[in-house]
Amino acid sequence: AKAPEPPALRLPWYGDVPNSECRRMAATANLGQPCAPPGGILTSFTVPEQTTPTMLNVSEFSVVLTFTSAGNSSTMLAHWDLESQSRLQLYLEICKTWLFLRVSESGLSLVLFTVSQEELLNRLMVFGSAGVVDSLCHLNDWGRCSMPIHALQAGLKNRQLDMVDFFLKSKENILCPPTGYGVLEQSPANTTQMQLKSKYAQDLCPALDLLHSAIRDTYAEAQSQQFCEQLLNITLNFLNTQIRVLLSSAPELDANLQECVKILSGYISELRTYLRKYPWLVGGDQTPAPKQPPDMTMEELWESLSVEDVVKQAILCSEIPRAQAYLRKHSCPEQKLEELRRTGLRLAFNCLTHRDLQQATTLLTNMGFNVKEQLHSICVYTADRDLRAYMTRTRFSVAVSCLVSVLGSCDPAVLWSYLTSLHDQTRNTAWLTSMAAQDRENTAAPQWPALTADIVNGNTCCSGYMRDQILDMLARQEVFVQSEISDFEQLLWRLGQAGGVMRGNSGPPVPQFSAAQGQDFHTRFIQHCLENSLHYLLYTYLEHYRLTPSNCPAVGDRGLYETYPWFEMMVKLQRITRDLTDPERVFQASLTSAQVLLPGSQASVSSMLLEGHSLLALSTIMFGPGGIDQKGQDALCRVDPQLLRMALSPYPKLKAALFPHSGSRASSACDISIYQLMQCLHPLDPSRLFGWQSANTLGKTSTELPHFSSPHLVNKYALIENLDFLYYLQHGRPSFAYGIVIIQHLANSNNMKLISLAVEQAYTLGLLNFSSPSVAAACVCFCELLGVCSLKLRVDLKALNLILKLWSQNCEESSLASLRQSLVEKVNKLVAAERKTAEELLLHLEGAVRDNVERRCISRSSYEAGQEWALPVQFCHLHDLPLSAGYLRDCASDGQWLNFLLFVQLHQYPPQQVRSLVTSFTPALQAHLFLAFQDLQVIRPQGAMEVQGDSLPPLPMEESSEAPKDLFQVLLESQEKTSPWRHLLTEAVEQHSPPLTVLAACNQDAELLQCLCVWILTSVDEEVAQEATSHINENPGHHTWNLHDLSVLWKTLLRKCKIRPLIRGFQLFQRESPLIHMLQMFELCYDYKSYQRAEEKLLEFQKCLLNVRHVLGLECLPVQWVESQASVLLLTLMQQCETQYELRRLLQLLANMERLLKSNGPDFKKLSQLSQILAETPVCLSSCLLEDYTPESLQGECQSMLEELQELGLFSQARRVAELAGLPIDRLIVQKAKRHWERQDTRLAFWKRCHDLFKTDSIGAEAACQFFLSQAEVLLHVQERCLLLGLAGHWLSQCRSSSTAHRLSQLEKQQWQCRVRRLVLTTALEQESLFAPAAVVVEDSFDCLLREYSFSKMAILNSPTYLNLEGLPTSEESCPLVGEEQKALTTLVGQLLDDGSVHEASRVCGYFELYHRDLKLVLQCRGLACGELQPGLQELLSPNVESRSLPSCKYCSSTSSLSSFVVVSSPEDQVLSQLQLLVEQCRHGKSYCKQVLSLYELSKELHCSYGEISSEEPEAVLRKVLLSQQPERYKKAQAFISVQGLQPDTVAQLISSTVLEGLLASSQDETGNRRLSVQEAFLQLAKLCGDPNLVGSKLLDSIPTVPLAELGCTVELLILAHDCFSLTCNMEGIVKVLQAARHLSHKHLAHGEGYGLLVRLLTGIGRYNEMTYVFDLLNQNHRFEMLLRKKNTRLKTALLDYLKRCLPGDSEKHNMVALCFSMRREIGENHEGAARTQLKLIESQPWGERHAVTPELKSGLEKVLFLLKDAVESYSKDSCMRQALRCVKLAKLITLQLHFLNHGQDHRVVNLRPPELLNAIVALPRCYQAFVVAEAYDYSPDWAEVLYQKVILKGDFSYLEEYKQHRQLSANLFDEISKKLLKNKPPNSASQNLKKLLQHCEDVYTHYELAYNHKFIDVANMLLQDSKTNSYLSDRLKT
Repeated sequence: AKAPEPPALRLPWYGDVPNSECRRMAATANLGQPCAPPGGILTSFTVPEQTTPTMLNVSEFSVVLTFTSAGNSSTMLAHWDLESQSRLQLYLEICKTWLFLRVSESGLSLVLFTVSQEELLNRLMVFGSAGVVDSLCHLNDWGRCSMPIHALQAGLKNRQLDMVDFFLKSKENILCPPTGYGVLEQSPANTTQMQLKSKYAQDLCPALDLLHSAIRDTYAEAQSQQFCEQLLNITLNFLNTQIRVLLSSAPELDANLQECVKILSGYISELRTYLRKYPWLVGGDQTPAPKQPPDMTMEELWESLSVEDVVKQAILCSEIPRAQAYLRKHSCPEQKLEELRRTGLRLAFNCLTHRDLQQATTLLTNMGFNVKEQLHSICVYTADRDLRAYMTRTRFSVAVSCLVSVLGSCDPAVLWSYLTSLHDQTRNTAWLTSMAAQDRENTAAPQWPALTADIVNGNTCCSGYMRDQILDMLARQEVFVQSEISDFEQLLWRLGQAGGVMRGNSGPPVPQFSAAQGQDFHTRFIQHCLENSLHYLLYTYLEHYRLTPSNCPAVGDRGLYETYPWFEMMVKLQRITRDLTDPERVFQASLTSAQVLLPGSQASVSSMLLEGHSLLALSTIMFGPGGIDQKGQDALCRVDPQLLRMALSPYPKLKAALFPHSGSRASSACDISIYQLMQCLHPLDPSRLFGWQSANTLGKTSTELPHFSSPHLVNKYALIENLDFLYYLQHGRPSFAYGIVIIQHLANSNNMKLISLAVEQAYTLGLLNFSSPSVAAACVCFCELLGVCSLKLRVDLKALNLILKLWSQNCEESSLASLRQSLVEKVNKLVAAERKTAEELLLHLEGAVRDNVERRCISRSSYEAGQEWALPVQFCHLHDLPLSAGYLRDCASDGQWLNFLLFVQLHQYPPQQVRSLVTSFTPALQAHLFLAFQDLQVIRPQGAMEVQGDSLPPLPMEESSEAPKDLFQVLLESQEKTSPWRHLLTEAVEQHSPPLTVLAACNQDAELLQCLCVWILTSVDEEVAQEATSHINENPGHHTWNLHDLSVLWKTLLRKCKIRPLIRGFQLFQRESPLIHMLQMFELCYDYKSYQRAEEKLLEFQKCLLNVRHVLGLECLPVQWVESQASVLLLTLMQQCETQYELRRLLQLLANMERLLKSNGPDFKKLSQLSQILAETPVCLSSCLLEDYTPESLQGECQSMLEELQELGLFSQARRVAELAGLPIDRLIVQKAKRHWERQDTRLAFWKRCHDLFKTDSIGAEAACQFFLSQAEVLLHVQERCLLLGLAGHWLSQCRSSSTAHRLSQLEKQQWQCRVRRLVLTTALEQESLFAPAAVVVEDSFDCLLREYSFSKMAILNSPTYLNLEGLPTSEESCPLVGEEQKALTTLVGQLLDDGSVHEASRVCGYFELYHRDLKLVLQCRGLACGELQPGLQELLSPNVESRSLPSCKYCSSTSSLSSFVVVSSPEDQVLSQLQLLVEQCRHGKSYCKQVLSLYELSKELHCSYGEISSEEPEAVLRKVLLSQQPERYKKAQAFISVQGLQPDTVAQLISSTVLEGLLASSQDETGNRRLSVQEAFLQLAKLCGDPNLVGSKLLDSIPTVPLAELGCTVELLILAHDCFSLTCNMEGIVKVLQAARHLSHKHLAHGEGYGLLVRLLTGIGRYNEMTYVFDLLNQNHRFEMLLRKKNTRLKTALLDYLKRCLPGDSEKHNMVALCFSMRREIGENHEGAARTQLKLIESQPWGERHAVTPELKSGLEKVLFLLKDAVESYSKDSCMRQALRCVKLAKLITLQLHFLNHGQDHRVVNLRPPELLNAIVALPRCYQAFVVAEAYDYSPDWAEVLYQKVILKGDFSYLEEYKQHRQLSANLFDEISKKLLKNKPPNSASQNLKKLLQHCEDVYTHYELAYNHKFIDVANMLLQDSKTNSYLSDRLKT
C-alpha cells in the first residue's frame, strides 16, 4: 500500500490559490498558528446572476472576493473574516461621480473602483504624507510602493527630506531576493532573477542622477550646507545598503551582480567627493592625538601585535581600511592594498599548513578573492604533498540513499518503467537477453513478459546513459524504437553502436525502416551520403550490398546523377569491377569522369580534345567501340582526325606514331633489336648481361636477374641477424611479433616471466611512440594476443595524445618536435614509475580534458563532460594517484549533485575525498546532502587510519553495532505512536540527530520547550551533554524537560562557550524570544570582538523585552526567567574575558544595563568607570568583583587598588578610585606631597624660582646671598649645595665692596670642594654598578644651572695675574687633597682646560695647591706667544730640542689642522717651533693651545702683534683673513674657523654681510668673465660655512634692507642665494628664491624696464622651465631678442621648448632663434611643417569638376614649392639627407600638380588618400608621372593593373616604352597581365594588344605559354619554328 503523505510535505492552506500575488501575500502570514486548518475551509454565499469573479485578495486575517456584472455596471464585494468566520456582502453600482462609503463598527471605509495600487498610493502621497503611505504598505504587506521619479523631483525641489527618504525606502528591496514565496515552492521568475537585478540597477540610475545633481547644486551654497549633508548621508546609506544586500545575497558574484555593484560603486565614488574633508595631521606622532572614540580602541590592541597579526585580525574582522590607516601611521609597507593582500595570502597559506581550512577560507573571502580558485591554485602549485592531500580529501564527502517503492504489477509497460526508474541494469539486461533468446529458441514458457519497441519507447524512465545502453542492446537484435526511426541521423548513430550499417549481407540493416516519402533504407542512406559528401562510405556501402540500378532504383536515378555528377562516375567505375572483360564499361566510366572534371561541356572525346586533355581523350578512345581506328559509329567516341592531330602537337613522338608521314600505321617487322645496338658499347656486353630476357638473342647463358636475396650472395656477403619482436612492433606488425615471442622464447621454456618482460617492453615501446598510431596499435594488439589486459597502455596512450594535442594548439610546426620530445622524456620517467612525473602528467591531462570540453561547447558539469573526465580518473587508478577531482568540483560549483553522485559511484571514489568535495556545494545543497546521508555506513579498509584535521564531523553511526535507522523509518514509526513528537525526541537523543527535533516541532501539539532542550543536547558533543544532564537521574531520551533543565543547559553551554547551538536552537524554537539577541551579543563580543554591533543587539534585546512584557498571548518563555538567564549570560561573558581590554570594552557596553534587568547583579556603571580608570595602569580589575559583587567588596577591592596605585606613584588614578568607592583621600594627598618634594627636579625648580623672584622684586644682593648660603649650610645633598653656592656667588658678585673678591674666592673654593666630593661619589657608584657607564653623558638640568651661574663668568675673578706661573705650585706634594679626591680634582681641572676656562683652572689649582702639568703648558704657550718669558720653559722644551732641527721641523698629527697657516719658517723664528712642541706635549687644553698657535701665525701673516689680534673678536680676524689677497686665504680661513670653533651661523652672517657690502659698493660690471669669477669666489666663501643653506637664508633675509634703487644688487643676491641652495639641493630654499624672483620680475623689473636685469636673473638662476614668465615678459615687451645675445646651450634648448609649447604658430621667432644658434635642421623642419600646413589648407578647399581651379590654389602650391626648396637647402646644410630626399619627392609632386594646372588638366595628385592612389596613377597620361606620385607617397602600385589599363585596354605602347626606361619587364608581370585578361571580358582589341605586348617578353617559355593559352597559334608556331627558340622550347615541353 502507498505510504501516507508525511505532514511536513503538505502544502499550507494557501497552496491552492492560483494567483501568485495571493500566494506571495499568504507566504508572509504566521505559519505557526494559521487561521485556517491545513486542509482549508469552505463557505458559501449567493451572488447575482451574470456576474463573474474578477479579483481575489487573501491576507492573514481575511479574504476579499470581487464580482463584476456584465458590462461592468455593478460590482459586489464579499468580505470573509477568517478569525470570526463572519461574512459581509456589499452590492454597489459603479458611478464615476459617486464615492461609496461603508460604515461599520470598526470605522468608515471608502470603496474605490478601477484604481490601481500605484495610483492609490500616489494619491495618498499627494493629499496625505509619506508616513500614511508607509503605514498602508506595511498593513497590506505590499512592501514599499514604487514612487514616481517626479515625486522625488518635487521633494528635492521643496527640500522635503522625508519624501526623499520614503522614495529610497520604496526602492530598498528592489535588489533583494524575493521573500514572498514559501520554502516548498519556487517562482519561475527566480530563474531570471540575476538578469532582473541588473535591469533594476539600471532603472535606479535616473533617480540617482537626480540625487547627485541636487547634491552637487546645493554643495556650493552656504545656506544649503545642512540640507546637502543630510541628503548626502541618506543617499550614501541607501547605496551602501544596496551593495551590502547584493554581496550578502550570493556567495560569489556573477556577471549581472558584478554589473550592479559596478553601477552602485560608481555613484558612491562620485558622492564621496562631497563629504566633509578633514585635514591630515602634520608631524605624525609629534602632534598630540585627540581623544579616540570608543570604536578606535581596536588600534590600542593592535599596538601589542606584530604587523602580520594586525593584518590577520583586520581581515578576519573586515577592518581592512582601518588597518591600512593604522599601518600608514606606522609607515609599514602593508599600508598598500597589494602588500596587505599578499600578506593575507601568506597567512591563509599558513592556516592551511596548520589544517585550519575555515580560517583560511574566511581570510580569502574577506580579501575579495575567489575562494575556489585560490584553494585550487594552492593545491596545484604547492610543494607540500601532505597539504595537497589534505586539501584534496577535505573537499569530498557524499552518501547516496534512495527509497524504492515496490510495484505490484506485472504489466510489461509498468514493470519496464519500474525497473528503468530504479536503474536496475542487471534485470534490464537479463530481460533484453531473454527476449533475444526467445526469438532464437521460441521457448514456450518465457521468464520475462514480451517486450516491444513501443514499450521501450514510451515507458523508459532512466538516465540518458542507461537509455543509450538499452537501445544499443535492442539495436543489436535489430529492434529500433519509432522515435529513432523517424530521426535518420540518430538511427545511424544507433547502428554505429550496434555494429554499423554493413554488419550483414542479407538485407538492409533496418528492414522495418520506411521514410515519410516511402523510401527504403538503401535509398535513404544513399541520399544521406550524397547530401553529406561521404564518398568513400557510399562506395563501400554499394560494394557491400552489391547495389546496382537493377536491384536498387536509387543507384540509377538520373536526377541524382544531375545533382551529384560524381555519383554517376562512382556507379560506372563500380561497374568495371563487376565485369573486367567489357571495355565498353571502361569507356563509359572515362566519359563520365571527363564530364566531372570538365563541367559545362558534353561528355565526348571531342570535348576532351578541345579542352586540352589530349592524353585523356586518347586513352578513352582506346576503350571505345572500334578502338583507335574508330570503326564504331557512336557519336561520343567519334573524333575528327585533324582535331586529334592538332591536339597531339605537344607530343611529337606520339603524333608521329599515330600519324606517320608515309605509309600506313601498320607495324613492320623489326630488323634489329636493342641488344644488337648495344654491342658497340663496351662496358655493356649483351652476351654476358640480360641473359634472362627472351629478346636477347646474344646471351650465352640464361640466368635470373641478380638481387639481394640471391642465396649465393647472401651466403657470401650478408650479415645475418634475427629480428626481435620489437622490430615488428615498430613496423606495425603485431602478429609477427607474437609469433616471434612464441617461437623463439617459449618453444623450449615454460618460464612465464618472459611474457611479463615482453609485455613491459611493449608497454614502454608503445608509450615512447605514442604519436605513431601504427606502433601504438601494434603494441596494444600484441598485449591482447599475449592474454594481458592493455587498459593501462590504452589509457596512457590516449592521455599522452590529448596532452600533445593541447600543447600543439598554439605552437608552430617547427616547435612541435621539441614538444613531442619533452613529452617523451616524461614518458621515460613514467615508465620508471616516478610518482612526481605521474602527478605532473595528471595536471596536464586535466588541462587537456578541460580544454576539450570547452572546445566541444558542452557544459562542464554535464554527463558528456563526465565521460571526458573518466580518462583522468582511470589514469589515477592505474598509477596509484589520488583520484582527479576536477569534474566533481565543477559539478559542485554548478550545483549538479546528481551527476556528482553518479560520477562518484561509477569511479568508486574514497569516502574521505567525497566528504571533502561535498563542502564545495552551496550551503543549502551541502546541508541537504549531509542531513540526508549522515547515517550512511562506510566500510573502511582494514588498518586504514582516520585523517587528522578533517574539517567534517565523523559519521555518528560508524561504530554502532546496530544498523542505523532510516529517516523515513523513524518518521513512519512515530506516526504509529500516541505522541509522535515525543517519539521523535527520544529517537533524536538516541541517534544524536538534531534534525529529528525540528520534525518533532512540526507537530501541532508539540512542546517547543522540550524540542529546544533536546536540540541543544543533541547539537553538542558527548562530554558537554553528560555534564549538562548530570542532574538527571533517568535516561535523557525519556526525560520531560522544564525551565530548570534549560537553565542548566544554558549555564553549561555558556561556560563551555558553545554559543552556536543555543543561537540555532532559539532561532528554531523560540523565534520571538529576546534571548536570541543576547546570544548574538555574546557571540559578537566573544568570537568577533565587534562591540559596536553587540551594542545594537543589546538595544534590540531591550525593545524585544519591552514587547514581551506588554504583549499578552505570545508563546514565549517567562519574562522573569528570561531576565535571570540574561544576567547569567552577562556574568559568564565577563568571566570569559581573557584580557582587561575585552573586559573594559564589555563593561563600557553594559554600563546602562541595570535599568534593563531587574535581577540583582553588579553595578556595571561603576565597574565600567573603575575599568576606565585602571586602563593605563598595571593594576587589574579583580575577578572577585565579577563573581561576588557587593558594595562592601567593591570598597575593599578599591582600597587594595588604592595602595597599589600609591606605590606606583599614580596619584591621579588613585584619587579617582577613592572618589568612586567613597574612600577618604587625606592620606593620599599627604603621600603625594612627600613624594613630590623628594624629587630632585622639584627642588631645583624651587631654587630657580626663588632666584627669579628675588630678581623680580629687586631684593638686596647681600640678603639674597645670605639666604642661599644659609640654605646651603643646612642641606646635606652635595649636588644641591653646589647649586646654592653658585647662586650665592652670583648675588655676591653684584656687591660693590673691597672684600667681594676674597669672599667670592672662598665661595668658589667651597663649591669646588662639593664638586670634587660629588665626582668621587659618582665614580664609586659606577664602579659598584653592574652596568657600564654611558659612553655619552647627557647634560642634565643641574649641570645647566651650574653652568649658568658659574664663577668663571664673574669678571672680578678673571684677573690677568692668574695667567702667570708665579703663584702656581711646582710639585705634587703641596696639595692637601689625597687619593681619590686629588684624582677627581685633576680630572675636573682637565675638563676646564678642555673647555678653554684657563682662568678658572688656574684659580682652582691655586685654591688647592694642585700641580697640573697641562695648565703649566697652556700658560707657557700663551706667555710665549705674547712675548712674556715664563719660568720653567726650557725644562719643558729640553727633552725635544736636541732631537729636532728647526729648519726641518715637520708637523705631527696634532697640528695637522694648522697646515694652512704654516709658512716655511726661518731659522730665527724659534717661537713658532716652541709653540708647536708645547701643543704636541699638551693633553688637556690642546684646543686652547691650537688657538694660540693659530693666532700667532695669523699675526705673522697679517703683520701685527699677537696681543692685538688676540684682543679682537674672531669675526674681525676672519674678515681680515678673507680680505687679504693671499692665494690660499680660503684654506686658512677654513682652518681658523675650525680651530676657533666658530659656529656656522656666525660665519654665515659674516659672509652675507660682507657680500652685501661688496655688492652695494661695487660698480655695475656687465662682463661675463668677471661675473663668473665672482660667482666662483662666492661659492668658496659659502663652503667655509659648514651649511651653505645658512648663507643662502642670510642673503634672502638681507634683501629687504637693500634700497629699491639697487635692483641689480637684489638680482645678484637672489642668484647667489640660489647657488647656495643648489649646492645642497635644498628644494625649499630654491622655491623661496624662485618666488622672490617672480615677485621681483613682475613688480619691479618689468615695470621699471629692467630687461637686462630680467635676462641676468634668468640666466644667473638657470631654471628656465620654472621661469617661463620671464620669456613671457620679454615677449610682451618686444625684448625677446635680448635673450639671443646669450650664447648658452641650455638657454637654446629652453627657448625652443618655450616656442613649441607657448608660441607654436610664431614661426618668425622660431626662425630667429634657429638662425641665431645655427639650427639648420630645425629651420628645415619649420619650412617643411609650413609646407604641409599649406597643403592641409589646400585640401580643405573644393576641387573637382564643378569647382574651377582658382589663382589662389596655384599661388598656394607655389608657396608650398618655395617652402620645400628652402627646407631641402636647410636639411642639406645640416647633412640631413633622408629628410631632404623626402622634401625633394614632395616638391616633385607639387611641380607635377602645377604642370597639370598650367596645362588645364584636372588631375589631382596632392592630398591623396591610400585608397585613391591606384586610380590616380592609372589616370595619369605619362609613366614618369606615375613614378613621381608613387615615390612621393612611398607607394608600390600594382604595375600589372596599370599596364593592363594603359597598354592592353587603351593600346598606349608609348607608356610601355617609357616604363621600360625605368624598370625591366619581368615574366611575372606578363603572367599577371594575362590573368587579368582571362578574368575580365575585355574588348576584341585587347587580344591584339596582348599579342603585341608579348613581343616585349624576353622569357621565351613565358612568351610561348601565354601565346598558346590565348590561342595565338601563329605566335606559338613561330616560336617553335624559330631556330633560336625551337630547341629550348622542345626541351622545356618535354619536361
